[in-house]
Amino acid sequence: MAGVIAWRAFNQAIGSNGDVGIWHETYLVAPGRYENIYNNMPPYGLGLAGALTDAVGARQAARQRIRTTA
Repeated sequence: MAGVIAWRAFNQAIGSNGDVGIWHETYLVAPGRYENIYNNMPPYGLGLAGALTDAVGARQAARQRIRTTA
């Protein structure tokens, strides 16, 4: 719960104003089961190797993205 509170505080204080870039990658142990997320920064890491898709709709939450690709 503390992580959720900290994340909300970050988004309220900084959000997507361009001051901070975020890069996150998630791997599931199976070929092609990965994601990388960028906010306020150019593609990096795996994002340079494939096509990027906006995390909107059914892809907005990690829980939904993993379920969609399972």
